[in-house]
Amino acid sequence: MKRRRAISPFIATVLLVAMTISLGGVLYTQFRDTVVSQIRNPSVSLIDVNVADDRRTVTLLVKNDGNVDFRVSSFGLAYGAATQNYVIGNNVSLISGDASMKPGSLLTARFKIVTTRLPSFASFTITVVADQLARAFNVEA
Repeated sequence: MKRRRAISPFIATVLLVAMTISLGGVLYTQFRDTVVSQIRNPSVSLIDVNVADDRRTVTLLVKNDGNVDFRVSSFGLAYGAATQNYVIGNNVSLISGDASMKPGSLLTARFKIVTTRLPSFASFTITVVADQLARAFNVEA
């Protein structure tokens, strides 16, 4: 009867370490995606901008497309060298939604420009200011 030699202890150790490292890599990649999705990510999108025929009344549709709640406090309008701020509760009226926005919620706000009129086909910047973020959007209307 012929005897076969078993695998050497050195090769067994190398194989065991390699399998352990491979398993660790698989677990790391699986849990990394889970942890990254739990990170707070405030984000806002400007879905629609409507400038009325009087070229002074601006209506905005804003969406919370992040994963945390935030409160919109004001909007900024920059046209040319002029910048104006419009504060919710002061000179901004909320048409629908609430200034305290949950993820996925929508807010429709309207304000009236008092110092100037926006010409047709004008480019301007709308800034959405909230308690955790401020984001500017270039708009043509």
